[in-house]
Amino acid sequence: MQRAGLNIRKASDAQHLEAIALAYATYIRISASLLRAAIMAELEILSGRKRSRTTHDLHLIVERFVSYGGETAAERLAARKLISRDVRAIQHLESAKVLPSRVQALAATPGQGLHAWARQRAVAKRVCSSSANAMAEARRAKAEAQQRALIHEVSMTTRRPDGSQKAKRRYAITGVLGAEIVGLRRRLKGLEGRNARKTLNR
Repeated sequence: MQRAGLNIRKASDAQHLEAIALAYATYIRISASLLRAAIMAELEILSGRKRSRTTHDLHLIVERFVSYGGETAAERLAARKLISRDVRAIQHLESAKVLPSRVQALAATPGQGLHAWARQRAVAKRVCSSSANAMAEARRAKAEAQQRALIHEVSMTTRRPDGSQKAKRRYAITGVLGAEIVGLRRRLKGLEGRNARKTLNR
């Protein structure tokens, strides 16, 4: 009984892997087709659910080739996890430039398979995300350094009681950010306003 169950499981796994290889090949053909948008729109209708921002073409394609089940809430959750795993596995195969015809042979190699490919895709995505964050942080630091190196000019005008200009002074300020300049300009305007009011009150 145990041996029979194991043989059924092996057959089932092999069939699942074959279906994934077919889904991968179909994805490649659809991606290269001029009718890609129309085909994916049709697959979305067939899926019976609205496509979200995170829905990849592969999600819709894989579901056409593999029956993931999902009668109960727990089964539906397990199905979603399996779909995500299979999608990540195919994405890894694509980035590794593995042809669909080589998928089953590669899976027979020790340390390979859908779980391993999905993990490799997840690791690669985390590394890419970390690198992107580091690059963004470096760009922000560079922009801030450049901003601090700029010379900003601000001016202050004093006026006579009749409103005519008495004097206008210019100040060069270095080593401050744009946000700080806005604050300085606001304070200078306030000083100018107080000076004008004092002049009128004399």
